[in-house]
Amino acid sequence: MLRKFLLYLCLATLTQCSKCKNDPTPDPPKDPLTLLPPETKTGARTFGCLVNGKAYVAPFTTSANGDWQSTTKLAIGSTTRLNGEAGGEMSTILIALNGALQSNQTFAIISSATPFPIFTPGVNQFYSHVAALPCVYDGDYFTTGKVELVKFDPVARIAAGRFAFTLYKPGCDSVRVTNGRFDVKF
Repeated sequence: MLRKFLLYLCLATLTQCSKCKNDPTPDPPKDPLTLLPPETKTGARTFGCLVNGKAYVAPFTTSANGDWQSTTKLAIGSTTRLNGEAGGEMSTILIALNGALQSNQTFAIISSATPFPIFTPGVNQFYSHVAALPCVYDGDYFTTGKVELVKFDPVARIAAGRFAFTLYKPGCDSVRVTNGRFDVKF
């Protein structure tokens, strides 16, 4: 009886040993850059960026759009979702480019007292709203910003490029949009 008790006690002790268990270690957090769409120039209808380090990606190809309004005006934008998940935290980013639309062109985002979507001639504007933040940023609310139009093909109606900017608004947190990329049909 005592031997059985000692045997069961030893077995119980061994099964509780944490080093003996096959507990899987948790996966390391994913690098948010790996969640962004690849940089392409084929009209793949992709749009994504990091907003304060979090990946925001167009969840569907119909979510990334371009609108060619004239030979000198192009609007690019998307309603993007955290990690590209349909139910994820939402951000809307719209960028208006005014000027010579051609491949390998860089546009500085220029301050305007007229907020998007009213386009001011010669002014590159943006509108951004991140659902998790209480502020909407448009018009004058940025400190730096640029859009690189890597490909502009008016025949195939493809626009592809990169963007980055920092937004601010009095009484609100600053928002850093980095590693932005788009490849849209217009």
